[in-house]
Amino acid sequence: MQTPTRKTAALRWIDSACDLGGIIAAICLAFVTLSICYDVFMRYFFSAPTVWVQEMSIYLCIAIGYLACGYALKNDSHFSITLLVDRMTVANRRRMKIFTHFAGIAYSAVFVIKGYENARFAYDIGDTSSGLMATPLWIPWMLVPIGGLLLGLQFLKKMIEEIQNRKQS
Repeated sequence: MQTPTRKTAALRWIDSACDLGGIIAAICLAFVTLSICYDVFMRYFFSAPTVWVQEMSIYLCIAIGYLACGYALKNDSHFSITLLVDRMTVANRRRMKIFTHFAGIAYSAVFVIKGYENARFAYDIGDTSSGLMATPLWIPWMLVPIGGLLLGLQFLKKMIEEIQNRKQS
């Protein structure tokens, strides 16, 4: 039998994937911050604004939001309202957690499926942004299913851990 502190390789892989998403999101945040500062500097001191910062910062902000969601769930950084949950018995609280993790998996599955469909559609029709960068829009669209997958895997991991904790109690 597995001890509560040991994680299986699959659960460690999920955590590592979510950590990687968080690291990439942090890098995107640093880059968007620096590029906006650069654009402000160029605009203010040289009256030469950049043509790429606005469009790129939008894509980076999308990346930050989607790639960091699994990392945030891993670290319990999502907001939660616990007014009713705190008043439940321990058994009912566990049932509620399992139910909400399952609902989170279903919600994430919608992101994966619909995000992939939109990315595939943008790819099939050769859709590009109307900005000067003419970015193929399937690239930012792929952030939706990737982020949904990370979030769904983290919900699955949390649900497995909750079920394992119940069996060990």
